[in-house]
Amino acid sequence: MTTAVVHVSGYSKPIGLEDHQMCYTAYWGVDHPNSHQAVVEGYLNKVHVELFAARMAIRTAAKQKYSRIIVRCDSRFAYDQIKNSANFARAPEEILHLVASIHDYKKQILVEVEFSEN
Repeated sequence: MTTAVVHVSGYSKPIGLEDHQMCYTAYWGVDHPNSHQAVVEGYLNKVHVELFAARMAIRTAAKQKYSRIIVRCDSRFAYDQIKNSANFARAPEEILHLVASIHDYKKQILVEVEFSEN
């Protein structure tokens, strides 16, 4: 059984005095080719971006035929949404598609989630 352990985080990066970009990090381990950082459009909240990062990591692990993924979040909100993705209909409208997608991926790969405060 191959397991991926991925740390995800969403954050805001300033660009100028008043603007900012929403970004995420998906850290799979030292020198792992799947580790990356990216800018995300369309999200205004860093916890929503963290949820996006988790969905991307889960999708990548499923496509690469991992049997299990452990997603480590630093947001209680993202943790709760991933853990309770079967209740995606109760998710806020702006992230309903992310939570529903995570729930669908759980049919392909065992998804565990851990919360760690920084």
